[in-house]
Amino acid sequence: MKERIEVIAVFEKNRAQPYSFKWAGKKFLVEKVNLHYTQRSGDAILTYYSVTAEGNYFKLVFDSNNMSWWVEEVYSE
Repeated sequence: MKERIEVIAVFEKNRAQPYSFKWAGKKFLVEKVNLHYTQRSGDAILTYYSVTAEGNYFKLVFDSNNMSWWVEEVYSE
């Protein structure tokens, strides 16, 4: 799964922190960032975020080269 999303993020301490995102026509407020890590993919630096939103877990990815976001994985309870 690699679906592009719109994200409202806060930039602090040289990194983006997701605040909310729009996916599948619905807006989700990020309740908690459970984990984040950075990985290089060629020239791109990708930051992965595991977040909780509305009782679901999402893996969001931020590509700092082109300032784009996408949902990579979704887990629901």
